[in-house]
Amino acid sequence: MNLFYRFIIFLITLLFIFASLLMAFYAFGWANPEMLPELISLLYQRWEYGLLFLVFFVAGAWVIYPFFSRERSITSVLVSDHGNVDITIDALDSLVKNIAIEQEGVIAISNRIRAVDDGVVIDLEAEIYPSMSIPEISRNLQELVKSHIEGTTGVNVKAIKVLVKEISKENEKRIK
Repeated sequence: MNLFYRFIIFLITLLFIFASLLMAFYAFGWANPEMLPELISLLYQRWEYGLLFLVFFVAGAWVIYPFFSRERSITSVLVSDHGNVDITIDALDSLVKNIAIEQEGVIAISNRIRAVDDGVVIDLEAEIYPSMSIPEISRNLQELVKSHIEGTTGVNVKAIKVLVKEISKENEKRIK
């Protein structure tokens, strides 16, 4: 999440806190009931406040928009004169997990795949043995997954990001 997005969330949260406290004060009878009409009349026909609240509305809509939009769940494998061949992200997910767990030194693996314009981006989280070289395992894992996915499905792998989340002494391999 970038800094601007966090700032917008912070401002909306402050506005929500202020409005909630104001309503709580009125509900408990701690605020003068005559103040509310004065506040409303203060806002009446004031274009500055109208613009400010419109900015808050747009910012709020911008913040909640990602919750209602869906990521692409398929990616194109082949486009020919005979038609299209597509593969689901779930199918790619299974392929990645099955091949990544075979990498020497990897104990557990979890991943996230995102479809981008002309391919996919794969985020891997791995748990490895303590005696293994992290840069070597990461590089081998990236090469293995990239070559397997591109060779098996034809999907262009734009990037593979590896996060070594844990170093463990477990002897049992598992997929998360």
